[in-house]
Amino acid sequence: MKNFSLFIFALFAFTVFSCQDETESIVQDTSNNFTKTSPIASLISRVSQYETTIDNVLDGTSNCAIKLPAHVTVDGQYVYVVSQSDYEAVQDIKDQSSTDDDKVHFNYPITIIYPNYYEHVLNSEAEFNTMMAGYGDDSAYHEVSCLNFNYPITINIYNTNNQVASTVTIQTDSQLYNFIHELNNSQIVGIVFPITITNPNSQQITIHNNVELETAINSAVGSCSNSSTSTPFSDVLTSGSWYVSYFFEENHEETYHYNGYNFTFNSNGTSLAVKTTTTISGDWDIHNTTPERLDLHFTGSQLEELEKNWTVQEYTTTYIRLKTGNGGPEDCSYLSLTKN
Repeated sequence: MKNFSLFIFALFAFTVFSCQDETESIVQDTSNNFTKTSPIASLISRVSQYETTIDNVLDGTSNCAIKLPAHVTVDGQYVYVVSQSDYEAVQDIKDQSSTDDDKVHFNYPITIIYPNYYEHVLNSEAEFNTMMAGYGDDSAYHEVSCLNFNYPITINIYNTNNQVASTVTIQTDSQLYNFIHELNNSQIVGIVFPITITNPNSQQITIHNNVELETAINSAVGSCSNSSTSTPFSDVLTSGSWYVSYFFEENHEETYHYNGYNFTFNSNGTSLAVKTTTTISGDWDIHNTTPERLDLHFTGSQLEELEKNWTVQEYTTTYIRLKTGNGGPEDCSYLSLTKN
């Protein structure tokens, strides 16, 4: 059924574009298809989302941002925050003393903006505190703000439930972000390449397929994502316990295989995976290459799909993103670990 769906989607793309002009025929390569749970979907979302990390000096969270301008008071000093350049003034006040609370007090009402560009008005500090208490942990990986899509972008859609094919043209970041997040499990989509992006050096780069797009975004993560940390990877890995928050292999998300497992990585190179009454021992090793690589090994066969030489794509003190292979999702495996 899966191969039949991909065939229909490819046939649809061929029909649409060959009818545009008898002298021009474009075939949508099925290797560029993806779903809501594909690794490329998350990366596209991070580029197109509203920037919610840059103002953490004000709200302390990447789950939302404060719409400017905003009137704030920090340690008794008033700041009128008009633009991003004023965040530094707030940080300077916080840095003046180590004995004050550094809490930012807003002059209400304020408007907060979510990653999906939705705006919500808060009328009091009590409302703000209630909202913050409900967030829990911060978002896993933050926006990739220094890479930009150039619009319009055309995307083909195929619904495997009703076998209906369609096309949508995306004009803005907000449209792209919400398009990705509103996909359902029965939809297969594919960007019509080539597209262009603007890289961190303000250069326009032509992208021809999903592999090139994934590579471009991952390259930008290290230079413009605010989720990075200077803590050595080995120190992060050996601190606390971890669970598998994402596993994708052979074009399928298979995170559920590892539900309930908690992993600890000891500084002596040994590891343990514990699930209720089951304990699996293993070992790990880091190769100090650029980027770093992580070897995982476990006894038995329960965790054999995790036994790979993983490339460290990105990590923070609470999240680790790994990958094997250099091609598309059909040739690669993806693993994300989240700290308990």
